[in-house]
Amino acid sequence: MAPGALHRRLFCFPYAGAGRAVFREWPKLLPPDIDVRVPCLPGRDARFDESPATQMGPLASSLARDILATTDLPYAIFGHSMGAFIAFDVAHELAALGRPPSHLFVSAQRGPALPYRGQPIFTLPDEEFLAGVVARYQNIPQPVLEQKDLMAVLLRTLRGDFTLTEDYRYRAAGRLSCPITVFGGEDDISLLPEELEAWADETTGVFRRHTLRGGHFFLNDRRTELLATIAREFSLAAGPISGEDERAIDHGDAANR
Repeated sequence: MAPGALHRRLFCFPYAGAGRAVFREWPKLLPPDIDVRVPCLPGRDARFDESPATQMGPLASSLARDILATTDLPYAIFGHSMGAFIAFDVAHELAALGRPPSHLFVSAQRGPALPYRGQPIFTLPDEEFLAGVVARYQNIPQPVLEQKDLMAVLLRTLRGDFTLTEDYRYRAAGRLSCPITVFGGEDDISLLPEELEAWADETTGVFRRHTLRGGHFFLNDRRTELLATIAREFSLAAGPISGEDERAIDHGDAANR
């Protein structure tokens, strides 16, 4: 391989309230032949002035059209939490356009055909909504919470993002042909193992499930193990399965592999 040659591409979608910064270190930790791309979502980063998306259909369709021209290399899609649903719908949109992904990686999210199991909070008044976000994930630093102007902007984005996930509507007309790998945190109380396992129904290809140490945001705490698994499985041949025994379901900790 020539130095700096790109042979694969990885599109990444973040969790609710987050943007491109989540994946800033990923290019340094993945093999040099993987080109990491983070499509910009409405309401953050370069699209800060736009209203956050609240409907998955138009969002996925727009994102797919935007990245279609950059699917000239074998590519995979990764999404965490909210990003998992975006990744799934974008994968279907690109498949319909004749450019299906080589692999779909999703983490910290229920299978897309399952209804939201909790009590939705996306329609609550601001104070109650914010309290619900903090109680559920506890990932907003206290200094940020104390900045009213910043929180007003963040609340707008979070409400849109929570609408996407809590009010998500399953639209897939069939199964993807690419392998699907799902990651879960062993201490993530927001998800049940069977909710992660439900992703197996979304592909005719190989399905694998990995459990990493940590809670809902294990992608930050266990980044090295997560990316090692992504790099390894992205390199595997992505062919259709011929039997049930080929649907490799991994319930172990990827850190021990």
